Amino acid sequence: MPEFPEVYTISQDLKKNIIGYKIKNIQVFKYYKLPSPINTKLKNTIGLKILDVENIAKNIVIKLSKDTYIVFHLAMTGRILLRESSHKDDNWVKIVLELERNDKILHLKFADMRQFGKVLVLNKQGVSTLANKYGLDPLEEKITPEKFLEQIKSKKTNIKNVLLDQKIISGVGNIYATDSLFLSRIHPKTSTQDITLEYATKLLKSIRQVLREGIKNRGSTLPDKMYVDIFGKEGHQQNHFKIYLKQKCPMCNSKVEFIKINGRGTYYCPTCQLYKNFKDKKLTKEENKNQKKLF
Repeated sequence: MPEFPEVYTISQDLKKNIIGYKIKNIQVFKYYKLPSPINTKLKNTIGLKILDVENIAKNIVIKLSKDTYIVFHLAMTGRILLRESSHKDDNWVKIVLELERNDKILHLKFADMRQFGKVLVLNKQGVSTLANKYGLDPLEEKITPEKFLEQIKSKKTNIKNVLLDQKIISGVGNIYATDSLFLSRIHPKTSTQDITLEYATKLLKSIRQVLREGIKNRGSTLPDKMYVDIFGKEGHQQNHFKIYLKQKCPMCNSKVEFIKINGRGTYYCPTCQLYKNFKDKKLTKEENKNQKKLF
């Protein structure tokens, strides 16, 4: 599933490449079961000009003229592709927006193999309502460790679950949550009520670390090759995973454990990420050295 770094990469690339274009035409493929009201609203955007592109958590938001916004959520296997009009067909395409500026034509394609993705057409109030559904943005610098800890403890569950709860913390998905917990030395099943301010501080730092690194490396493309950017190119963050998909811990060389938490595959080191009593673990000199390398 595309997470914050992937969605941010897509949004920023669109921002650089489609602002100023007008929507000349829209094709919704017959086999795509788009609800009729959304289909009608989408067709009503023909003739509108693209003014801006941003992301709200994992949503790609295209701002148009006349207080209109097209919002894409890519879910598990969604893609947004920007192609020349002469480009060959892409797989799993559901919607094509034909864009025009100064006689130049581009095709903005929404593709989705499993059809879990969503498209919406909203006004400014609708976009505001959408934004209010999401929790803290961990990359917002004004978010303090104290505020972060308050949000964590607002829900009685394990720490992995709360990191994936978009109503509590926005944008973090399975990959980046897994790697953040590893860097923080926190077992994914640790109760939110057992997290101390010290470890909330470490976790917030780790989340920011992996998200920024993911953005720098233009997202993560897993072995299924589903994620690509708008030009069809893979990301590179998979070459920098900390524990996700690993078999051996890069810190202590222990065998990495794999479990499912609420249906989500989770990797962790049973030696470095202790459960409940993790805060009593004293790092050896070698472990401290390895920890610095990971950051």
